[in-house]
Amino acid sequence: MKNTRTGLLIATAGILSLALPLVSPVQSLASSEEAVRPPFHDTLMYPVTSGKGSVLPGATLVPDQPIFDFHGVPGWIQGKKYTNDMGVTIPKYEILVVKGSRVNGDSVTIPAGGVYFDASPARGEIPMTGSADDFLGKKYYFVDYRAHIIVRKNAPVDTKHWTAVGNHLYRLLSPPVPKVIPNPVLAWRTYDGVSIRPWAVTQRWQDARHQWADQTPMTYLQGVIAKSDKKSHSVLYRTLTGTAISKEWWASRKDFFGEVSKGQSIRTPDGIVKIEDIRSTPKGRTVSLTVRPRKGMARRYNLQDFRSPSLPESQTMRRRIIAIDGPSAVVLWPKGSVSGRKVKIWIYGDVREWKTNASFGGLKGWNYFPIACPIAHHIGGMIYNSHSLSLRPGESLPLPGRYGWLKLVSIQGQKVQFEVGSHHQWTPLMTKSGNLDSVFGEGRAVHGILGTIDSTRLDLDRSVTTLQNR
Repeated sequence: MKNTRTGLLIATAGILSLALPLVSPVQSLASSEEAVRPPFHDTLMYPVTSGKGSVLPGATLVPDQPIFDFHGVPGWIQGKKYTNDMGVTIPKYEILVVKGSRVNGDSVTIPAGGVYFDASPARGEIPMTGSADDFLGKKYYFVDYRAHIIVRKNAPVDTKHWTAVGNHLYRLLSPPVPKVIPNPVLAWRTYDGVSIRPWAVTQRWQDARHQWADQTPMTYLQGVIAKSDKKSHSVLYRTLTGTAISKEWWASRKDFFGEVSKGQSIRTPDGIVKIEDIRSTPKGRTVSLTVRPRKGMARRYNLQDFRSPSLPESQTMRRRIIAIDGPSAVVLWPKGSVSGRKVKIWIYGDVREWKTNASFGGLKGWNYFPIACPIAHHIGGMIYNSHSLSLRPGESLPLPGRYGWLKLVSIQGQKVQFEVGSHHQWTPLMTKSGNLDSVFGEGRAVHGILGTIDSTRLDLDRSVTTLQNR
């Protein structure tokens, strides 16, 4: 049965983009013969590694003149608000993106990474907050993760290609123009589409006698320019940085949240957690606890009470306040968990480790890829096709976990008709030429894709087509 909700369906290649102000640099140290360190101050919240990081197939593909349906796939989450245990409310979105698809005779092919589900929160998230997100319609609690700052040396950035650093992509919009635009202007986006255009990745120095760059605080997307070439429209960065996440831990249950007294035990479906002792040491107060699983050996953990006006984003610090034992996890309240002889904790159950580019939940052909923001917070989780796919007219492609369906209705030359649905509801029949590239839903990634495709005003673009049929 067709969904008859009234709404807006848009097929376009443009929308208003975001912009950051440009800052003129003073003399740089790029010509120095000394080794240039990544332009960060000590101490960093995340470890620094060299290289490109994990690569997502089809990462540099952008949807080709896609249909945008901001209502999303029928039945999927759009703007659902969730309040974590810190009292912070974050809207959540479930997005579907199809890109790189092509008509190939009597079928349509989609390359690896060309169709993905994206759980996209409206802002960054970290553990120790009781945060949850929805993946394929099921709620999971964010327990912990491992992020990195990745540095590429001698990284070229030009106007025709995307350069990957971590899970971030850079492309040159405009090379430096002496006395006009002294800094190169870059486009930036994540693998799932979150983007700011332009992004102020540039060489800015507080003092030419110092090595540290005077960069915008709280961002690790930074670069040190070696040289620029106006003729080839390219810039060579001595160092160019990004962030990436190697793995995350999510739980399908929150078994307990609150205060527990010394000597008290909490029984969960995965076993028993007992607070053995709370004591003071020269380094602060320590919480000793024992996790006794239903099967296997009991283990004892010593966790450190932490008092801070902000959350301990340092992974070293999180290791002191989070204990993951198989399917169980115990997390201390990060802003002073101990009060007298009581400790405030979370206990999570059915905890699983989600590795980057590994199968999601055992789903064959669908892998997981977490998205890190410029300061390495989690801002999305993609579940993408790990192998190329092919559809013939009348065939339906089951989306991850059969959470939705992509149906190819017909092919007439280069003209393609298709629809997307779930929960016995379908989008209107959609018609495109040459492919079925499309974007369903709202959220940061969708707006980033719009900005990446074009920066023209949507209401002034004569190519916009609107259909009031939902």
